[in-house]
Amino acid sequence: MIHQIITTPQPLTRLERERLEQVEGIIFDIQRYSLHDGPGLRTNVFLKGCPLRCGWCANPESQHPQPELALFAHNCITCGQFPEACPLGWGSHTQNGWTPELRQKYGQRVELCPTEAMREIGQHRTAGEIMAQVRRDAPFYEDGGGMTLTGGEPTMQPCLAEALLRLAKAEAISTAIETCGHTTWAVWERLLPYLDAILFDLKHTDSAIHRAFTGVGNELILSNLRRMAELESPMTIRVPLIPGFNADPASLGAIAEFVRDLGLDRLDLLPYHTLGRAKYEALGREYPWVEQPRLDESEVAELAGLVGSVGLVVTVGG
Repeated sequence: MIHQIITTPQPLTRLERERLEQVEGIIFDIQRYSLHDGPGLRTNVFLKGCPLRCGWCANPESQHPQPELALFAHNCITCGQFPEACPLGWGSHTQNGWTPELRQKYGQRVELCPTEAMREIGQHRTAGEIMAQVRRDAPFYEDGGGMTLTGGEPTMQPCLAEALLRLAKAEAISTAIETCGHTTWAVWERLLPYLDAILFDLKHTDSAIHRAFTGVGNELILSNLRRMAELESPMTIRVPLIPGFNADPASLGAIAEFVRDLGLDRLDLLPYHTLGRAKYEALGREYPWVEQPRLDESEVAELAGLVGSVGLVVTVGG
């Protein structure tokens, strides 16, 4: 758990506010009443784009930075509006996703689909438009809740992220970010002054293994973690427990020791789940982690005990 955050307003001039409100980016969802993405009740803003390609990703629609087409077949009612039916089950016949040809052929159906089975994932929004939605939940933030930037990887859109954080802080709305940490330190220098909580996912300490399973090495991630620890940034380190990747004593033990050596005293474990699997089908992509079993409660408990044995407070589930 994350301790309650008390945030104070950071005033903006009228011109600063107007400029920040006009900053535009691409988001794919705003989720209200979340309890697991920062202290208190949160409004989560999902920014599109991620530098990692984790095979177990629960939000594959977040990876590409631009809007993309998806077809959620379970919502389709075969409405009969079109001479040719929507390509239900098409994802099992192609590995190319929504190619430009398919997008041109079916994309115009988004506005006509009565059940949103065919939908565009990712919308261009200004920071002012996003904050108007966040602000609606302000009465529920009295227990320390607030806005969490997530994704995807919010630092892929640093201008939008900074604008949202500054606008929120100007209204004394608590701020948090969920991050994989893979960005330049210059970006963190822009964002850190406006963050009350950082939920930092640490996946592996071995760079070669990290690259093999996520597409990038972890040197930049670990460097950012060390610098944030030196600055005593308000971090919570979280480890997604992935069978076949890091859900073993050697991998998790190395992570726990790394966190302890940073001078931190706690670690959150997030057990692997397959809730995002249907999204791969909707996007026309193969689910890459299909052969991996889930951990049972006893296995998670054993790994949690390992983390505790190195002197860290451990929480399962965040």
